[in-house]
Amino acid sequence: MATEVDHLDEELARQNGHFQNLLERHRSLDDRIDELEDGRGHVDDLELSRLKRERLYVKQQLEFMRSRLRAQAQ
Repeated sequence: MATEVDHLDEELARQNGHFQNLLERHRSLDDRIDELEDGRGHVDDLELSRLKRERLYVKQQLEFMRSRLRAQAQ
């Protein structure tokens, strides 16, 4: 079942290439972090921490863009 966020993401990705790139980067980081935490790769704690910070930064950018779209819709 698609959520409100899924619908917003689809709309923003169609309208905005930057949003689409951010969404793809977040998914990529999420997958990489999951692999590392599951032991399917090797990286030191510092690098894992950097990846998590980058993922959070990208997530914050995505949320900002979603909130702007919601505000415009009102």
